[in-house]
Amino acid sequence: MKRLHFTPDDLLRVRIGAPLGALGETLLATRTVQRSRTVLFDGWRSQVVTAMPENFGMLADLAPADGCFLDLITPTRGARTLAEGITALHLASREELRREVACVSEIPVGPSDEFLTRSTPIPSWAANLPDRDNRTLGEVAAAFESFHAVAFADRWNHVQSYLEVAVDRMARTMATEGVEGLFATLAPYARWRAPILEVATRKACRDRHLRGRGLVLVPALFVWPEPVLLHSSVDETAPLTLIVPAIRDIADFATAWGPRTPNEALNSLLGRTRAAALQEIAEGCSTTELARRLGVSPATASEHATILREAGLIASHRHRNAMRHQLTTLGAALLDGDLDTGLRIA
Repeated sequence: MKRLHFTPDDLLRVRIGAPLGALGETLLATRTVQRSRTVLFDGWRSQVVTAMPENFGMLADLAPADGCFLDLITPTRGARTLAEGITALHLASREELRREVACVSEIPVGPSDEFLTRSTPIPSWAANLPDRDNRTLGEVAAAFESFHAVAFADRWNHVQSYLEVAVDRMARTMATEGVEGLFATLAPYARWRAPILEVATRKACRDRHLRGRGLVLVPALFVWPEPVLLHSSVDETAPLTLIVPAIRDIADFATAWGPRTPNEALNSLLGRTRAAALQEIAEGCSTTELARRLGVSPATASEHATILREAGLIASHRHRNAMRHQLTTLGAALLDGDLDTGLRIA
């Protein structure tokens, strides 16, 4: 197990983080699909392995089934869609990537409470990843795209919605029951024995002193049954991140996975064009891109986006000279046909 030692300042700095995003969950799914003893995911794994993309080996090199994986989650966290995650990966600091490689290669790069180990040596191409041209990162991005399509089978929006609801639930628990009440919900994956949080792992017991940095808790789908602890390789003062299971049994997984086919009730609720707009926005797009995909004028596309935004189904932000749109938790729930969940969120 890992034992996280808290100071009073650390307890004041506990917070709930946003879901990892498509790239982070895909990286965790890479580890899960390679494991032979994952009862909870056996049905999912049996389907995925029959359609494994040819370039999956690159991801397997980065994230082996056991041991330390190359942390591409920290530099890309907050990117909801895979496209946004890949963009963040291309923009990631080369120094940050270099230090991540050093961590998994057991090369000291600064003060640390522990060294991480891998079950297999990191391959030379991955070790040189920070110093290579964009072509190598492009190949890694293509591997993420290929495996993401197989691993999530068009269900990413529903998974993301489920994880966002899990974040909201954890935040409400902390607001009403405090940090100790929040830690109590982590059993059996972690146990609070003040001032230490014992985190279940299969490795020998290790102690980690937070030293005032605090802790960010993030629920994830493909992290079962052991939480994953991440820390910044470039900022020793940044809070640690503990990724905890968002599901506990097969029933939870079925709920998180959700329906595959779109719900026709959405067309009745929004109208076909506006429902189509919501579906196009699911992977993130600008107003101009939305107009082109729908075959309407930019002014009409902007009007549809405004109505969807006012209904709380999408969020919009300006990026350079374009207005970009993405689904909210409610929008994702409705798009996946889970109208009951959508209404509860609203």
